[in-house]
Amino acid sequence: MAGEELVTLRWLQQYARLRWLTVGVTMVAALLAQFALGANVLAPVLLVAAGVGCYDVAFRLWQRRQEERCTSPRDAVRLRQRLALIEVVADLIALTVLVHFLGGVETPLFLFYFVLVGFASVMLAHADVYKVVVVAIALFVGLATMELLGWLPHVHLEGFVPHGLHAETAYVVALVLAFVVALVVLTVGITAVVTLLRDQWEERALQREHQLADLDRMRTFFLGLASHDLKTPLAVVSNYLQTILGGFVGAVDPRQRRWMERANLRVLELIRLIDDFVDVSQLAPDRILAEMTNTSLSHAVECSVENVTHQIDEKDLSLHLDVPPDLPTIFASPQRLQRVLTNLLINAATCSPRHGEIRVEVREQKQALRVDVVDEGPGIPSRYLSHVFEDYLQVQRAEFVPGAGLGLSTARKIIEAHGGTIWVESPCFGDGKGCRFSFPLPCGKPVDAGPQE
Repeated sequence: MAGEELVTLRWLQQYARLRWLTVGVTMVAALLAQFALGANVLAPVLLVAAGVGCYDVAFRLWQRRQEERCTSPRDAVRLRQRLALIEVVADLIALTVLVHFLGGVETPLFLFYFVLVGFASVMLAHADVYKVVVVAIALFVGLATMELLGWLPHVHLEGFVPHGLHAETAYVVALVLAFVVALVVLTVGITAVVTLLRDQWEERALQREHQLADLDRMRTFFLGLASHDLKTPLAVVSNYLQTILGGFVGAVDPRQRRWMERANLRVLELIRLIDDFVDVSQLAPDRILAEMTNTSLSHAVECSVENVTHQIDEKDLSLHLDVPPDLPTIFASPQRLQRVLTNLLINAATCSPRHGEIRVEVREQKQALRVDVVDEGPGIPSRYLSHVFEDYLQVQRAEFVPGAGLGLSTARKIIEAHGGTIWVESPCFGDGKGCRFSFPLPCGKPVDAGPQE
């Protein structure tokens, strides 16, 4: 929903609250007048309040039915604006009835006309605002004229103002002229201010669009730099280190091997970090859908395990795979699915204690394959559980954990693009430790991956 539409919607909601606040204040005032001044005004106030409540309920029911047919947030806002016009006119009529029973031109309640027109000037289009002004003027002038000419019986509030004020032509004419002029000036002023604010809003929105476009170009430049000028040299360094570790350029003593393996591991971490940043810009569901085909989940697990061999060996972890050999194929993007499994395994290896165990379990479940990645780490604190799949979130730990906090959020976006969900259970063991990341994927048929936010 656009910003201007959201602001308009908030004004409409605020107006609905104001209506009931006004009814409540009026009823309290009527009670005070009834018992303090002896004015018999409670019955008409209750009658008007009941009428407002009835048509408000009717409007809400009609609004819900009509909104079900709306195809976009903009259509819903336009519907509510049309409904607001009808509501304001209905409120003006109810206010006129209330003013009549509470003293006509002798009561200060006519000031609520300005409140209604003020809200209308903010909520409605200019053409509708002036319709409301014409209706308000017609109602008030008509009420004052009919009471002045005796066509409508005047209800006088004893002890409030002198009797017969409504029949004083000079007073009524002066009040009506002041009412009309003040209402027109108020409307012109508010609509001018609203127009200025909307123009400023549109100008700022346009500036934000330009800024976002500039940021997008900068992001594209950075990703090009990261994927080529940064990743390529790091990959070359890793290849050189692996060549040396493989003994192709001479013998390497154990101490040298240990340090070179650590250096290679850090280079691979930098490469994965760059891959995470690049992946974030390439997670559009439509793009992932175009990559989807019948895929072997067993093969994806094997490839992902190879990607995390260094992390597992460095901590001397044991990896237990519970993957049946005769699994059906799933409709998925092979490289994206490998990225999900790799990210989950890296997360499990990072969180696991030395000599711990990681389990990867795959099983069939109602025309789907469910994957569970389980580690024996300390678990995730409860305050982080609802946020673990957000971008750039890193759980605070005693030891430094490299990365940008994009692994789990990337996994979530990929799984959602496949039409699935991913969740975490922590703790998952009786000792209050461990994490279990789970996600199911449908077997063998395409999934309609709609746009994700």
